[in-house]
Amino acid sequence: MKKPLKPALIRRAYGLGAAVLALGLTVQPAQAFKDPMDIPAIVAPKAAKALMLNVTSRGNVAVVVGERGIVLRRDFSAPDPKDGAKDGDGRIWTQAKVPVSINMTAIEFASDSVAYMAGHDGVVLKSTDAGASWTRVFDGNKANAQVVAAAKAKYDAVQARYDALPPAQQSKMDAELEAAQFALEDAEAGARFGPARPMLGLWFRNENQGWVVGSYGQIFETTDGGANWKLIADRLNNPDFRHYNGIYGDDTGLLLIAGEAGRIYRSNNFGQTWERLDTGYNGHFYGTAVVRGSSGEPTIYAYGFSGNVYRMGPGAAGWWKMQSPTKESFVQAITQGNSVLLIDQKGRLVKTDPTGTQLTMVMNKEGKPVTGMALVGKTLVLSGQGGPRTVDLPQ
Repeated sequence: MKKPLKPALIRRAYGLGAAVLALGLTVQPAQAFKDPMDIPAIVAPKAAKALMLNVTSRGNVAVVVGERGIVLRRDFSAPDPKDGAKDGDGRIWTQAKVPVSINMTAIEFASDSVAYMAGHDGVVLKSTDAGASWTRVFDGNKANAQVVAAAKAKYDAVQARYDALPPAQQSKMDAELEAAQFALEDAEAGARFGPARPMLGLWFRNENQGWVVGSYGQIFETTDGGANWKLIADRLNNPDFRHYNGIYGDDTGLLLIAGEAGRIYRSNNFGQTWERLDTGYNGHFYGTAVVRGSSGEPTIYAYGFSGNVYRMGPGAAGWWKMQSPTKESFVQAITQGNSVLLIDQKGRLVKTDPTGTQLTMVMNKEGKPVTGMALVGKTLVLSGQGGPRTVDLPQ
């Protein structure tokens, strides 16, 4: 017999949807509403002045992604095209063909020709022509279905173990059963509200195998080039569904996820098993960077909110906080040999010293808010407010 459970008093917030459910209201759909997932991004002459939320590069090609599905591409080794969108530096960018009008937050090349990007509403897009055009391969509706199914399977398993106990011992499982019920109700509430949970980071090992991470502990894996995706959240120790803000990977099998509450999640076997690394920091990490010395062992840097950078070297028992020259949040990092170059949200650049233990400001000039950074030759391509822009790589 199922134990009667008290109503869930606390539910995870899903934006407006949680408030609507709590108030017992219903939302009437607007007349002629069309889902932004079904509306192609508008090609606009001023697209290069839009808010851009991330950037990546492959060889001489840079691709920036941003609001309302705007994706811009530029080959820095080629002359400016005749048609396109002009950025603040006067460079011409070609706008990609994108099937959605949703904010895109992350982009990654898997090869010279294949790229993936992710964004709001759980959307994942794929390009097979180096970012010139895109197709949708995953979205929040498909993600919600898997999240609900996983929560239902866990609740049923806990309920079965509860029912198998003698009545006198069932009370020992009350908390576990209630937690499973809450998780299921949260998943169902989120699914009713629709595909509202954003994806925030992705990394691909090759054209076929990759991972996408996002809000509320979302992590999905594909092994067939995005044709199918599998929820693997149960592999990570994240019972309170903290956000995953970014993911790093390399060909050694190392994967790192930067998340809320100062957590870093590490896998050494391409995501088959994971361990949670608690750094002692309670704020947001937005990403990680890895430097490998002559021994091949990694030194890991985790960066994020309010200029925080934490470091864990080879063989270290824990993390230590580095002295940062800025209090602005770091939004991106790239490696240069044995050094790490970080950029904060005001566009200032900070670099590790040759020992990897000190941080030094190498460009103190502030500009419009920055959201990402990529390297093309000796040029840094920045995404942010007002579109893409470039700065010379500091020596």
